[in-house]
Amino acid sequence: MTLGEKLKTLRHERGLYQRDVAESLGIAITTLSGYERNDRKPNPETLRQLSDFYGVTIDYLVAGAENNINDLEEQFPEGVKVLRRATKELTPQARAKMIKLMKAFLEDE
Repeated sequence: MTLGEKLKTLRHERGLYQRDVAESLGIAITTLSGYERNDRKPNPETLRQLSDFYGVTIDYLVAGAENNINDLEEQFPEGVKVLRRATKELTPQARAKMIKLMKAFLEDE
């Protein structure tokens, strides 16, 4: 899927019009339309704004990574809650241990 296709899909999934997205980002509708048709490429700052707006990574938009944060939250909500808590409450050593345990668990599956 191209960048333009992803942008259009993300917009449709959220029930938004191009006007809504363009106004939120402070860009012209014709500019956004050009991105969605793959006639134009967003600059790095606009790409960051688009990724923030849609809640996906820049990697997802440009490199084709299939998972985005919204998918992860839908498929694994309790896991996301635990990870968010871990980022706030655990020391770096404890986080490393947690990751090691998760990897070991996945290898056993």
